[in-house]
Amino acid sequence: MSNTGCISIDVDTLSSIYKGQGCTRPGGYTFAEFRSGVENMLKFFEKYGISTTMFMVGNDFLNKKNHDAIKAIRDAGHEIANHSMTHPQGFRYLSSEEKTRELDEMSNICESVIGIRPIGFRSPGWNIDDSTIPVLNELGYTYDSSVFPTFLMPLLKLSHWASMSRQPHHVRTTMGQLNYMFAPRVPYHVRDRSLQKPGENKLIEFPLSVSPVLRIPFFATLLLFTGKRFFDYLYRAIKSAGLPIHFQMHLSDFIDYSLPELQDQMPQGNSGVYVPQALNTPLNKKLEIFHRMVALMAEDHKFITLQEWSRSISR
Repeated sequence: MSNTGCISIDVDTLSSIYKGQGCTRPGGYTFAEFRSGVENMLKFFEKYGISTTMFMVGNDFLNKKNHDAIKAIRDAGHEIANHSMTHPQGFRYLSSEEKTRELDEMSNICESVIGIRPIGFRSPGWNIDDSTIPVLNELGYTYDSSVFPTFLMPLLKLSHWASMSRQPHHVRTTMGQLNYMFAPRVPYHVRDRSLQKPGENKLIEFPLSVSPVLRIPFFATLLLFTGKRFFDYLYRAIKSAGLPIHFQMHLSDFIDYSLPELQDQMPQGNSGVYVPQALNTPLNKKLEIFHRMVALMAEDHKFITLQEWSRSISR
């Protein structure tokens, strides 16, 4: 087991993703799914002794009932990274000042709650552009992990656009610039003006895993959609090609959305918003699938946080 790998998790709550759409509960979201999801995540990865990188949204730190769960993430040895303050799906369309505010406000509240300022960033929906590089440089970030170099990007963009039919233009976009589909499949220092190409900038890019040749996405959402057999094939192809594993998951992969206390906070099927597979899959089925996949990957890889990984790459 000598290969390096990372499991990174976008800790997106219903509040972060839907911002009130579909929530009929007086008083708004309870964040019950955040706390139960974090508890399930920590138990899951404790079994394998894996420390993950969790990209977290600043707004979830505002609810004091969430603080114990957030501190438990830190205390269990997982890295907390920046996923913006308000989770704007159209992050790449923000001005430099607005991007700076999204990053800085999340860092500030994270530091106030757990005493740590994040050194890594992932844009909501991987929706980033090259103009974010100087923002991240100015704020002292070590790495970004927003590039998803898959040839299926046009199809995924179109699918997201169609599923978000009732939303504003900037909310319907996803996955950043089209040229990112041609980015390297291994970690690299970026160019001063390009997240796609390797260069001499101090910022490190950690792209998500894709298969060789066709660059099919290798992440939890596709695993739930396609099943184990196809995913085993993708894993063997990535392993045979000697590519590192950067497996991406979501908080929703660890939540039981059938709980009665969540029913008045769920988006409806005709609401014109994207509802991921994880919201409609029973928790026990999700955990069964992910246990099989993570156990398989853990046989061949030493999983570390992106912060740890970046130390071996920084110069």
